[in-house]
Amino acid sequence: MKAKTYHEWFLRRREELMARFTGENAGTSETDQSASVEVVRFSHLKNFILSGENQPDILIACDDDGELTEYAIPMIRAFFAAHPNVNMVYGDEDQISDGIFVSPWFKSDWAPDTFLSTFYFGSVFAIRSSTLGLINPGKRTAQEFEPESRILEDAVEEQEARRTEPDSALRSWIYGKLCLKVAQADGGFSRRRGEEMPVGHIPEILFHANEKPEAWDAPLIRDSLTGRFSQESATTRLISIIIPSKDNPSLLERCLRSIITYAKVPYELIIVDNGSSEENRRRTQELVDEINAGEMSAVYLYKEMPFNMARMNNMGAACANGEMLLFLHDDVEIRKSGWLSHLSEKAKLPYVGVVGIKLLYPESNLIQHAGIMSVADGPVYKLQYKSNGETWYHGFNKGVRNVLALSGACMMVRSEVFAEAGGFDEEHFPDCYTNVDFCYRVYENGYYNVVRNNMYLYYFDPVSKENLETLEQREKSRPAELNALKVLHPLRNGNDPFYHKDLTQDSKEARFLPSLEMEP
Repeated sequence: MKAKTYHEWFLRRREELMARFTGENAGTSETDQSASVEVVRFSHLKNFILSGENQPDILIACDDDGELTEYAIPMIRAFFAAHPNVNMVYGDEDQISDGIFVSPWFKSDWAPDTFLSTFYFGSVFAIRSSTLGLINPGKRTAQEFEPESRILEDAVEEQEARRTEPDSALRSWIYGKLCLKVAQADGGFSRRRGEEMPVGHIPEILFHANEKPEAWDAPLIRDSLTGRFSQESATTRLISIIIPSKDNPSLLERCLRSIITYAKVPYELIIVDNGSSEENRRRTQELVDEINAGEMSAVYLYKEMPFNMARMNNMGAACANGEMLLFLHDDVEIRKSGWLSHLSEKAKLPYVGVVGIKLLYPESNLIQHAGIMSVADGPVYKLQYKSNGETWYHGFNKGVRNVLALSGACMMVRSEVFAEAGGFDEEHFPDCYTNVDFCYRVYENGYYNVVRNNMYLYYFDPVSKENLETLEQREKSRPAELNALKVLHPLRNGNDPFYHKDLTQDSKEARFLPSLEMEP
């Protein structure tokens, strides 16, 4: 049955976890761990680590404003026992207001680019103290950093349990000096091996905040080596822009002219046509000749054949010279500079796979694509038709995010990553899910896919006579291709590391909402 409120849902879930991890029935190997644990509030975390005193086996750090759940400590202890190679873990949280649990924040599994965009660990995380040497080489003590009077004041404050909101300097230290360094050392910004993430996530509510949980706005991307942007660096890579197009010369021209106007890094254009009419073929060739007469380079590949998006993209990639491949639909329009270099600078990173960008409906501020998630019914576009003027689910539509898959209307990938994945699957996904299958395979090869929701393009997705014929064909193919997707990627069926298991599985719901399902 379904719970009527999140409060009801959580009370049932808490009962289950309490029985499993606390009380008389908790004497299982899962919970019976001897590791010592210390809980330290954020406002005292730096001085605690630099105190020079012996550290516990596990250090749990949490916000001053709120409380850990009753099962949080044994659950964290059990997690570290079960995952000996993981040195840092974080959990989910909610708000308690007048005794009622509200506003759950169900978080993504480890997402390095989301982390660089915002401190989504939130109010609770834990580390093994054996990693503290990374933060404090030589075991320097707090006296070497701050006057003794300040340390004594902090000690008194801690004893009196006075709440001190961490200031920006302390937040920056927790975010960049502590968590970032541990994540880097543990391979959080390297290619994965297997399904296990290098940084852990316990997908249960571990903390009740007194105020609605919010992520810290501390953009490490400006300072971190793992996310540094350089326009000069972006100009060193040739980007091959591959655009499938048939019988759409007017749309194609608008797309190409917007690229020429707003792309400020080296690129080549490759147009792939699977059978335009003689007149439209002539118009496209004239457009390509005009581009080649200038400073840009364009190639026009014409071959009459049935529509097969995977094959058309592969044809374009086969003659590409670029280090980066950008697969772009002819009905996308660019209206701002910086888009291509920012895609390229993210896609260049060794741990990154496919990179996309937020797409808006034309002449509007409505989201069309902001990343694809996998639910029980298959892939879904979250936040579709929602206003981009609003901030959705802890800034999902505003930051740089890791997602499982991306819209095929705009996807960039390094050429070697494309080759390693084997290109697009022409046999199983000629019409639908071409992009999703490719993104799944790239993820399964150990890379993290990224959507730049801090930038956007316009996606027209028009309906013409020719497009209607293609759409009818695609709709007929959809059930078979969805089944193929599920067969070829069984681990992805309703299992998305970047979309929490307790968020709705309803494919028609664009918002991030709790599923509120309970066993009767």
